[in-house]
Parts: sequence; structure tokens; C-alpha cells
Amino acid sequence: MRDALLRMVLYFDIFKHPLTVAELERLVAPGQPEALAEALAALEAAGQIAATGRYRHLPDAHHNVIRRQERARTAEQVWPQAKRAASVLGALPFVRGVLITGSLSKNSALPGDDVDFLLLVQPGRVWSLKTLTHIARKAMPYSLRELFCTNYLLDVDHLSLDQRNLFTAVELCTAVPMFGPQVCARFLTANQWAEQFVPGMSWSLARAGNARQLVRPRPVAALEAAWGGPFAARAEHRALSLWDNYWRRKYDWLSDAQRDRRFQRDESVATNHLHDFQEYVLREARARMGQVGLRESVAL
Repeated sequence: MRDALLRMVLYFDIFKHPLTVAELERLVAPGQPEALAEALAALEAAGQIAATGRYRHLPDAHHNVIRRQERARTAEQVWPQAKRAASVLGALPFVRGVLITGSLSKNSALPGDDVDFLLLVQPGRVWSLKTLTHIARKAMPYSLRELFCTNYLLDVDHLSLDQRNLFTAVELCTAVPMFGPQVCARFLTANQWAEQFVPGMSWSLARAGNARQLVRPRPVAALEAAWGGPFAARAEHRALSLWDNYWRRKYDWLSDAQRDRRFQRDESVATNHLHDFQEYVLREARARMGQVGLRESVAL
């Protein structure tokens, strides 16, 4: 447990994000407050972590507590807007689950930050929905666009993620299910490999039950029923091809391997992450853990 706690504090320090004791319990030791307190006390006695009120952080990172508190206050202001945006996305055709990811899922935000969403989608409709959300977002006033960053779409028949590493595991276990409790739970269950990096994943799985049920407006249900057959399949294939060509032209300075990693594009998944932040974070995590003698791999 000490190693798991230290690994989590080190990881979040990359983001200058001290963790509360309650957050550490959820991530590492759900339902084990006494064992958690003992392990934290041992780490503090060894000088490996430090305490500032309810926060735990690296010994030289006290200043990040104020930053964390400021970002938490901003996040509280953003959450009502994010919930409304989730309701809008949950009412779109082909959507089966809605989760908030990124910094807001950790209750951290700056004014103007994007709100990141992961959408779980009806099979065979990923790229139709990707195109629909893109067009709708472009039609919005600029001030609203950051509330609708749907940068990860996943077909509900292919919920197991290929990128199995510490970064993805933390994102999975901190994602906030908003709509579609059963599908969100299936998504987390399909990725229980994440427990190897975040032992408290069971808490996240239980939280999926708090998501609201999706209610299909009658026009949306009618559109879903009508959008089928060979025409819908051709439209889906065409949309995927157009997105692929668009990203190849716009980001021709990326290698094929870099583009494939940052813009996943096949029939079951669509991602849009221009800046390969994941690779940077994993390099930092590997280096920082090595410095304190933690030899666990950051990727499967």
C-alpha cells in the first residue's frame, strides 16, 4: 500500500495536483481508512511525502496546495455548465453513455478550460456521431465550444481499450459517469486491467451506478430507427474516410505512427489528441518513480 500511495502522489505531482486523504483512499484503498492512515504516516515519517491539512504531496510541493484549491474553486463554478452539456450530449442520436474526463473529473479547472467528454456509442455509428458533434460544436458561439470537447468516442461493442498504461488507468478511474449507468459500468468492467495501476478501481465501478438513465426524445428515437441499412453503413464509411484524409492533410508533419496514436480512427473508436500529452506523462512518471526506487512498469 505504501508503494501504491507513493506512486499515486508522484503521478499527480506531474500535474501539480496534491491529493486529499479521501481521494487517496478512493484511488488506492477503498474501505480501508485505518490501513491507509498507517501507510501515510509511515511515508511521512520516512520523508517521502508531506502533509498540508487534508492534502498529501511531495515534501517540496507545499506551494501546489494553494494552486489546487484555486483550481477546485473554478471547477465548482464549471460543474453546473458541464452537467448541462452532458445532458445535451446524452440526448444526441446514437449516444449510449456519457462520461466526463480530463482535469474537471479531478475537480480541477482554469477559466476557459475545455470540458472533455468520452461518449459510448451505438455500434456502427461512431463516425456519424463524430461528424454530427463536430458540426454542432462549430455552429456554437465560441464561448460555448469548450464545454463540448468530445475527443473520445467508443463503440459499446468494443469497450476494451488498447492503450493500457498508468495514464489511461487514472483517466478511467477518475472519469465521472454522467449518463447511461449500465453502459458506463460495462465500460469500466471491460477495462479492469486498470486495477494493476489504480487498486481502487472498484470504487469507480460502484460510482457508475450514480449516472442518470438516458431518456431518448421521440425525434431522436425516430432518427435512430430511420438511420439504418446500407445507406447508414455507406455514410459511416464515408465519414471515417473524410476524417482520415482531413487529419492526414492537416497534420502531415506528424509521422504515420504519431498520427495513428493521437488520432485513433477505425470503425469502433475515434480519438482526437493532437498533443501527445500521454507520452510526456508516462515518461515523467517512469523517471520520477525510478528516482525513489519504484520499479513498476507504467504500461502493460
